[in-house]
Amino acid sequence: MSQLDHVWRQSRLSSTTKFHIYNSCVLSSLTYAFEIWTLLKAELAKLEAFHMTNKGEYYGILWYEFVTNEEVATLSQLPSINEAISQRRHSLFGHVRRMDQAAPAHQAPIHFSVTSRQGSEQFGTWRRQPGHPRK
Repeated sequence: MSQLDHVWRQSRLSSTTKFHIYNSCVLSSLTYAFEIWTLLKAELAKLEAFHMTNKGEYYGILWYEFVTNEEVATLSQLPSINEAISQRRHSLFGHVRRMDQAAPAHQAPIHFSVTSRQGSEQFGTWRRQPGHPRK
């Protein structure tokens, strides 16, 4: 994001162009392969803070100005990171759902879900060995 500081300061570029640059360069890198990530609440909060900071830089809001996150969100009209993750996950699920029934990607999530709910020996009985881990 810091490499794009000169872009945000350009007065000749329209806000639409800056918006497209932000979406293509920053958001695409930030949300790469989010569909399959397992995010903790703390990680999601850090990503959201990064996203808000970038939106503030995009609109020229300085860190010492007291502007709330809600004001920045209404100004930018960009979805939050949590909403972007949800949209991508739903689109991936729809893509897998529309696949041929014989496709391995279509059968894998269903097979894992069925075996884990039935308490299969493959997933339910593994435990870490007691004691200090070996080097």
